[in-house]
Amino acid sequence: MGYAGQWDLLEHYPRASFAVLDRAGHALPHEQPGLVKALITEWLDRVHERYSS
Repeated sequence: MGYAGQWDLLEHYPRASFAVLDRAGHALPHEQPGLVKALITEWLDRVHERYSS
């Protein structure tokens, strides 16, 4: 599935993040662990802010 099809899902997930990653393969967590960690940490921070209020 191409990345453009994911835009349709965003309206159903208000805390979703959408990132198009250059130089990304099928093993992204192994190829770019720092990037994966940064994206997941930022998303978790937003979820935590939403549900800790």
